[in-house]
Amino acid sequence: MVFQGGGALGAYQAGVFEALAESGIHPDWLVGTSIGAINAALIAGNRPEHRLERLRQFWARVALDRPFASLMPAIGKPWTPGTATWQAMTRGVPGFFEPRLPLQWGFSRRLPPGQLSLYDTLPLRQTLLDLIDFDYLNNGEIRLSLFAVNVSSGKPVRFDNRRGSKPLTPEHIMASGALPPGFAPIEIDGQWYWDGGIYSNTPLDIVLDDAERCDTLCFMVDLWDASEPIPETLGEAVMRMKNLQFASRSHEHLRDHRIMQDLRRAVKRLGEHLPPELAQQPEFKRLLDLGCEHSFDIVHLVMKAQADEDSFRDVDFSSDALRLRKALGLRDGQRAADYCSRLTPASDNTGLRVHTIDQDD
Repeated sequence: MVFQGGGALGAYQAGVFEALAESGIHPDWLVGTSIGAINAALIAGNRPEHRLERLRQFWARVALDRPFASLMPAIGKPWTPGTATWQAMTRGVPGFFEPRLPLQWGFSRRLPPGQLSLYDTLPLRQTLLDLIDFDYLNNGEIRLSLFAVNVSSGKPVRFDNRRGSKPLTPEHIMASGALPPGFAPIEIDGQWYWDGGIYSNTPLDIVLDDAERCDTLCFMVDLWDASEPIPETLGEAVMRMKNLQFASRSHEHLRDHRIMQDLRRAVKRLGEHLPPELAQQPEFKRLLDLGCEHSFDIVHLVMKAQADEDSFRDVDFSSDALRLRKALGLRDGQRAADYCSRLTPASDNTGLRVHTIDQDD
């Protein structure tokens, strides 16, 4: 499963996972960035019987009650998106982040890297310690790959519980979700890291470029929709820009990888027809080593924006909004599970197939 970043929108991913788990689909590898890294770590860092419970506990902990709704029911609903965003930005989110004092984040004031943010994510560290079994996570029973970017070099970095020499810690998860200027970079072994979404918010390349090639079913759970109507208001224009920015060219990535994997499959088939004396020559052998006989099926789910959401919907941690997004994830996850039960093997000439689960059908 590959999880995008998207703040409060990540409740959708929790719903998708719950639906798949209840249908008997259990991933053996989770890849995530930002909130996707947190969801992925909550799953990979708990035994099967505790995973859904820990996900629910996390999203219950970070939920905000809608302010003023009980006092002003007549106007409570129209103000929900704005008031929920304002509440998160001014008061923070319990178990996740809290605002720093203005004196701590003057834009022209020199500060240590760990203080270069509007909010302090120390509460998130305690939440991760409370809800994740790090001994179990680092046993590698489920592979976990977290995507981040090195602040100094600008290079993408992958933290992996099966590839690194050191165990994963809360800091690795927090680094993958340290989106500036809201959150400060996280220090790991003398290096500082930011949210991988700065580089690419859809870490699908980690799966498709991996050296361990095998027949793969991948659930790609996106929180930003790159295909939406032309905006009609300035607010809609800002939201449209944000959707395009964080969708991270998912369709182009899928197209490029489809072409590449089809070529790998073709190279493998071509090599089977070469005479042995040619196939063993060094120049031909190097080319044939690029071939791959395995196929990839990518089930692509994209959460659609709701009618009353604004451009700050990723900061809307209101309990109503989180419940709605989880419900959408449960619905789409069930559709994906039903679809996968009818999947048939790919043809010999097909290296990668993309199956988009349409929410309207």
